Amino acid sequence: MLRKPSTTSVMVVASVAASVLLSGCAGLQVRAGSGSSWVPTTAPATPHAAPKLVVASPAPWNAPLQVAATSGTLAAVVVTDKASLLTLPGTVDPSTGAWVSTAPPNPGAVYRIAAQVTDGSTTANLTGAVRVATQPASTKIHFGILPGTGATVGVNAPIVIRFDHNVTRKADVENALTVASTTPVVGAWHWVSAAEIHFRPQNPWPTHTKVRVTLALDHVQVSATRYGNRDATSTFTVGDAHETIVDDKSKTFTVKVNGKVRYTWPTSLGRPEYVTRTGNYIVLEKDPLREMTSCSAKITCDKTSKDYYDLQVQWATRLSWSGTFIHAAPWSVAKQGLVDSSHGCIHLTIDRAKTYFDLAQYGDIVRVLNTGRPIDDLVQHGDPGATDWNTTWPVWLAGSAVGAEITTAPLSA
Repeated sequence: MLRKPSTTSVMVVASVAASVLLSGCAGLQVRAGSGSSWVPTTAPATPHAAPKLVVASPAPWNAPLQVAATSGTLAAVVVTDKASLLTLPGTVDPSTGAWVSTAPPNPGAVYRIAAQVTDGSTTANLTGAVRVATQPASTKIHFGILPGTGATVGVNAPIVIRFDHNVTRKADVENALTVASTTPVVGAWHWVSAAEIHFRPQNPWPTHTKVRVTLALDHVQVSATRYGNRDATSTFTVGDAHETIVDDKSKTFTVKVNGKVRYTWPTSLGRPEYVTRTGNYIVLEKDPLREMTSCSAKITCDKTSKDYYDLQVQWATRLSWSGTFIHAAPWSVAKQGLVDSSHGCIHLTIDRAKTYFDLAQYGDIVRVLNTGRPIDDLVQHGDPGATDWNTTWPVWLAGSAVGAEITTAPLSA
């Protein structure tokens, strides 16, 4: 007598039998004789595997974080930085079904993952964690910002960002930079070199304006192999308007503060062999005592030459990286106001040089007139003291990778 099959066995068998009838293929075999039974040759159905989260580990530091499921549909995903507890934003890509972050993950961070997966009428709550790879040191790019936070600057002060490696994705970098000011101005970025970018207003900054520059460079790819690895902000204030006019024809040094003449002094500029360049300079830095040598100025290193010098000069205010300074020159007092006698620098007496030194601030304009030697070579070489205010506005705009004027964003006082 045959044993009655169980209910499950019947369902499986019935399902298989129906398959045989529909297909016309020999899906079952029968063995005749006493005690014979139906024996299916196909394996019984197995339960559906539970879904699991799929994520690369470690996750790449320079790509969006992606979370997928082995089955079902991701209905909700929350990814949280374990250290900062900040949520990493993202969305499910309908074309792949994977959750993809809309912001890059932090290199080296560990993220917790909480997700819901729907599979038919079933919803599963899944959790996990993933570590993000650290950014290799060889891929980082470092930079400095001028003016620094808290500085008080002149009305002609450019914002300067210097990188330690060349930038090839210049537009991406520019799009990550924002300038805001309490008085809106029109300005533009300009690449002085492949590793240095300046922002200047079309016209001088309004006095007593507060300015903030924001660099959102974290994760921004700046070249084929380099990425920014931090954001940065600098907030500074524009002070009084200082304008200095150095006229080689009259040998005078005139200082104006907010448009009014405060000082007029005699001066001496570069002698015929070393004529000071005519053009617009800005104050770059100041040293109360500075060693100056003809060797460092690339004039001569021969100590027997009549042009050799090695001096400690007081109250040195730098106007160009090429070596143009305003400084005290007690040895030339008798010539100041009468004849040019320097190697290109601008000479004053000790007390006058100190007075100017104390007044001067980064970004003050210094206009040198009537020397007969143009400043074009310094501009072509991107000298920071000469480039910004000897360039026409159309040429300045052409030096931007974006090529557009920018109106600064509003900033609260």
